[in-house]
Amino acid sequence: MNGKKSVFSFKLLFALIKLLKKEKPDIVQANGSDTLKYAVIAKLFIPRIKIIYRNISIISSWSKKGSVKQKFNKWLFKRVDFVTSVGQQALENLINTYNYPNEKTKMIRRGIPQFDFNQLQSRTAIANEFEFDVSNKILMHIGQFSPEKNHRFLIESFIQIHQHYSNVKLILIGEGKLYEEIRELVKDRGMEGNVFFAGHRNEVQRLLAGSDLFVLTSNIEGVPGVVLEAGMQSIPTLAINVGGVGEVVIANKTGVLLAEHNVTLFSNAAISLIQNDSLRKELGMNVYKFVMENYSLNSCSDQFEKLYKQILEVQ
Repeated sequence: MNGKKSVFSFKLLFALIKLLKKEKPDIVQANGSDTLKYAVIAKLFIPRIKIIYRNISIISSWSKKGSVKQKFNKWLFKRVDFVTSVGQQALENLINTYNYPNEKTKMIRRGIPQFDFNQLQSRTAIANEFEFDVSNKILMHIGQFSPEKNHRFLIESFIQIHQHYSNVKLILIGEGKLYEEIRELVKDRGMEGNVFFAGHRNEVQRLLAGSDLFVLTSNIEGVPGVVLEAGMQSIPTLAINVGGVGEVVIANKTGVLLAEHNVTLFSNAAISLIQNDSLRKELGMNVYKFVMENYSLNSCSDQFEKLYKQILEVQ
């Protein structure tokens, strides 16, 4: 509807209401906080609509306890008919934060599409694009350049990694308000020839297929879909155990999970994985099997279809 990112847009709200009156849907699914506020306020004008909210994050991190924003969010959730969540910890956090009825919730895991990419071709394409030798080890991070993704910690860790193992490159995929700040940090630390900014990309699994290790250093996470996308290409993850990360990065099975943000511990773990090809391969096989068994796109869509039918039968 050609809406622009803002705190609130009446133009966008009225466009949504017009669309809902035209299409007459029974259910509106809101994916994320911005869509939630528009969906709920639109429901005031079209009360018959059922709203499902799909939670993908640790919701208590949105606002401070007792703040105006949290009170507004509580008002929103009172008008939501059902909540799904991508992970158990994220679901429990939402229930506790907003006192949302447990019987009106369900965990439906992310559905990850499966793409088959040739790893050597993907690796060669990355090396050619960023002009380094294909023999280099490739670490990859995908995420918005925002405080919670903790790029600064990742850069400081990579500097230590590079000091001990120079044959390694770091690819950063994403955009965001801290993009230029992190570019300046990389320049100031003399890492421009080793850390590369790929910007926004659509086919992230094609890039992941060419990497050796996915790294995640977030301060806040729900169940990170990027870890699952890496797993779909048999690429294991090195991560910090925050939020729902431990639900998908199972220590020493689908990746390596660290208990705290410690630059030395993180860099040492990365070096160990970089140097151990057989361990990375084993973890990669494990995570691929795990994603296929638990996070298939067909399973996700089937569960949502059953939920929609259940909600409509209650009417």
